[in-house]
Amino acid sequence: MMIFKKGNCWRCCYDPETGLYTAEIGGGPNHDLYEITKEIFDRVDDPDVKWPTSLICEGRHLYMAVDDRCGPPYTVVLDSDYQKLCPWAKTKVSGTVWDEDMTDAAVEVFASEAKNRPQRRAKKAAREKRNAEEAAAQKEQETAKAETAPQSAAAPSADGTPRDFSRLTRFLPVLETDETLYDEENGYSDVVFRFMEELELACEKEPENEGLQKMKRIFDQEESSPGFIFQHLPELLRGLKALEAEQG
Repeated sequence: MMIFKKGNCWRCCYDPETGLYTAEIGGGPNHDLYEITKEIFDRVDDPDVKWPTSLICEGRHLYMAVDDRCGPPYTVVLDSDYQKLCPWAKTKVSGTVWDEDMTDAAVEVFASEAKNRPQRRAKKAAREKRNAEEAAAQKEQETAKAETAPQSAAAPSADGTPRDFSRLTRFLPVLETDETLYDEENGYSDVVFRFMEELELACEKEPENEGLQKMKRIFDQEESSPGFIFQHLPELLRGLKALEAEQG
């Protein structure tokens, strides 16, 4: 059976089963938990001790919830095992919980948290090791997946580089849906001219590609004809979709 000592805004506990001495100051939204020593537990209710809470604060800080109306509420978990160490305490998280990195930094900076440095450093090292192992395992899975994935049947381009018609096929959604590719007052839209420029570059790179050359011939023969883009749009769309399939 746990043994408790109580006072004004504080409570200490001794657990004979675990041999742990722990304590709390405050409660609810303003709450601190500590691991204390037997000496602190024995002295905390001594009439000669003017401020029992100051004595408790000499222990190792485990948990801190702050909601004092001086700013936004927050909670700092200094030891992630605080619930195991203080199963008797009823904690209530206030506001934002500090992340691990911020808590590690605070423990290293503030002398009052020096007793937490060994366990924080050990847990940080274990966390970093676990993250590295998980990242390595994920990378290994991705590599294995890539090695076993079926390869694209697309042949390389004339200069030996993998086929990539994305600069052309990106126009596909626009050509399919844009109704302002041409008007009598302004002529062809910028989209049409950019597509023609990309087609010209692609044909120079792959002069043997019949699909590219066929689309280019449409423009070579009909470029001056008002509205020709709409007359040949189905053919252009088929050509772009074929290129999209070809690059895999």
